[in-house]
Amino acid sequence: MTHWLRIGISLLIVLYAGESTAQYFQYSQYNFTRLRVNPAMIGLNNYATASLNYRNQKTGSDFAISSNFLSLSMPFVNPSTGRTWSGVGISLMSDRTAGIFSTQEATLNYAANIQIGRRQLLSIGFKGLYQARRVDLNGFYTGSQYIPDRGFDQGVYNGESFSQLTNSFFTISSGLYWQETDRYNRPINYLGLSFFDINKPNESFLGSSNLLSSTLVFNGGFKIYHEGNISVFPEILYTLSSANNVVNAGFRFQYDVRQIPNQIAARVDILTKYVPGRSGILGFQFHTDKVSLGVSYDFPVFKKNVGNLGALEIALELRKLVDPKRKIKNRNSKETKQSADKSKPTLKSNTKALIKEDSLTRIIKKDSVRHSISTNSNDSLETDARSGLIKHEPLLIEKIVLNFHFEYNSVELDDETKKFLNDLATTLEGNENLSLSITGHTDNLGSAKFNQHLSLRRANAIKHFLTKRNIDPARLTTDGKGLEEPIADNETDVGRAKNRRVELKIYQQND
Repeated sequence: MTHWLRIGISLLIVLYAGESTAQYFQYSQYNFTRLRVNPAMIGLNNYATASLNYRNQKTGSDFAISSNFLSLSMPFVNPSTGRTWSGVGISLMSDRTAGIFSTQEATLNYAANIQIGRRQLLSIGFKGLYQARRVDLNGFYTGSQYIPDRGFDQGVYNGESFSQLTNSFFTISSGLYWQETDRYNRPINYLGLSFFDINKPNESFLGSSNLLSSTLVFNGGFKIYHEGNISVFPEILYTLSSANNVVNAGFRFQYDVRQIPNQIAARVDILTKYVPGRSGILGFQFHTDKVSLGVSYDFPVFKKNVGNLGALEIALELRKLVDPKRKIKNRNSKETKQSADKSKPTLKSNTKALIKEDSLTRIIKKDSVRHSISTNSNDSLETDARSGLIKHEPLLIEKIVLNFHFEYNSVELDDETKKFLNDLATTLEGNENLSLSITGHTDNLGSAKFNQHLSLRRANAIKHFLTKRNIDPARLTTDGKGLEEPIADNETDVGRAKNRRVELKIYQQND
């Protein structure tokens, strides 16, 4: 999608919103109430979630509308690929209006995913909903007998038979949801279409025929701007029911605090939305891989709607990354930690470093290749592929640990990696006595067989790149260790990021 096309669609979204009449309630922070938007929006990632949204809305009368929405979801992850193939979820909602009108509902949701591209996912979802409604006429009538010269006597029943009206029904809903992600597995384009109350149940309180109309919901958004850590997403939520429509349209401004591949990165979102005929919306949200917090406020814009003179929403979501199998713990964890500390690259301020390893003393002139490596944390490691003046010893080894930013289940090299390998190829071309051993490693998400294969594919991808630079394949050997040799704790996101690595060893061949 071109830059100008994205801008044009964004303007159309805002202009269309200005022509729409809003008559249907929606939560303002609908990313916390996804199961109300589309039942296909569960199981899109590897996180189990528990989400709560509280809303209090002022009206023109002396009562407020109070709503609570709770949802729980669990993804099902394929242990062979590490991908989420489906998910289930439940939700509970309570909507109350000053003791006069109340609605309670419970839902059960299921969604299945189809991978339609390397970064594109299509999900289909289904939902069953049970809803109970109640209207308490005591909020409008006294329910007591009027006695002349005395007024209403609370102890005398007036014979009215409609003090409460109740109704309950079951509905079926379905939806489709498509999303495209970037190399960090973060959504950048997304579209959803869902149909609620397909079976059209009878919603009458008095037993007459009054079928509930089906509702169509469309939601979407895409990244229109990105510069540094800042991104801008125009978003729309459109709901159509019984010829009435409601539009929630505007922009989400995103600031990425840090980026972790295949994890929900820490970020801050600013929401600026408009619901024609109802309100403007300003919101602030903070997200990490474990928790999301959000607060928003609706306020009258252009015209006053007595049904919504201001609404406060507070939302919370807790998340936990789902491991598709039991975590494999290293039997010799202490030795692993010690070896990890020894293998960490260190910086030297001078141009020469004296390194002792296996009783071999090597003096290496650091004048060839330097590469900055992100460890997917707040820190950065600098590692050198070094060559030059090497004192002749029977066997010389230089070890380099790289945390390449491979995409999920991918062996494609990014631009930063290619630049480093180009520099390394230049070093190897300048000294034909150097050979290279390439070993791939993974974290412990997924089966051992899958990770073994993936680690070897990534090592071979590096070998293939170097051979295209005319490096003799005989000088390059590859191996894959999978999840067998972690250098950090797989219990944490940062530790898993460090374990997704490639180790390079440069050998000086004996003359």
